[in-house]
Amino acid sequence: MKSFKSKTLVVAAAIGAAVSFNPSVNPIVASNVVSGAQSINITVEQTKIVNAVDWSHGANSAIFAEGRGRSNGKGQSMARLAAITDAQRHLLGIIKGVQIDADTLMVDLMIESDTVRAKISGLLKGAIVIEEGPLDDGEYFVKMCVPLYGADGSFASVVVPEIMDRGAPDPFPTVNRNALSQSEIQSIERAHYTGVVINADGMGMEPTFSPVIYDTSGRAIYGADNLDYDKVIEKGMVDYADDVDGARRDGRAGNNPLVIDAVEVRGGQNSTNQVNAVVSVEDANKILLANETNDMLEDTSVVFVK
Repeated sequence: MKSFKSKTLVVAAAIGAAVSFNPSVNPIVASNVVSGAQSINITVEQTKIVNAVDWSHGANSAIFAEGRGRSNGKGQSMARLAAITDAQRHLLGIIKGVQIDADTLMVDLMIESDTVRAKISGLLKGAIVIEEGPLDDGEYFVKMCVPLYGADGSFASVVVPEIMDRGAPDPFPTVNRNALSQSEIQSIERAHYTGVVINADGMGMEPTFSPVIYDTSGRAIYGADNLDYDKVIEKGMVDYADDVDGARRDGRAGNNPLVIDAVEVRGGQNSTNQVNAVVSVEDANKILLANETNDMLEDTSVVFVK
């Protein structure tokens, strides 16, 4: 890794982006259908998120904000423009505070790089309007989002070039079969696990763009260095769930995930931000052995329970 209030949903277009809603789908899904842009499906559940990052919808995760504006006698179009500007301001504040990894906030990258600041400005101009309309008090509201992932117009398309190299990923660590019994090895090899769920429930884990899984010896068994650059931009490294059942329903780890209890969560070398998971040495080897069968780590089939 490199150092470093509306009653209905509406079809809306603003700042070069359009969203359509299909009421025949349950839940209702909104899709960005802009030509040449990253497509994103927004559920009704997500439209209720205000001024926050949604980390729990995989490739359809996004950063959400709401803005409000008044016309001051200049008509609804001016109120709408003011609401968009307000929503963009909120989006910027949220983006600055996103934890990139244990030691880095997005604002740190923005301070360091004119290029990053310019790209963030572009994200705000291209933010997707997902709901809008007049309010009873005379204000106009606009809800907007910036996709977390996707090749174009996403948060990841800004961050990944700053934290990852385009070269070949580092190989995952070698399995230490001596840390496992023969029956454990045979059981894991027969199971054909489809992904891994790291259960850190109740440990105070904080979501981050680039988490690491360590074992208690300090060995990193999963991190950005091990992953394909384009895949991380496309769907990120992990999903986050509130409990193990939610992690199973999430789908990212497939229909037969290996569930591992974390020993603790930890920060980085220069921080106490609780973003990284720590598992036992034995469980780390179980994960690595399961990966030899199904490449689940390479596929980023990983869910964290926080």
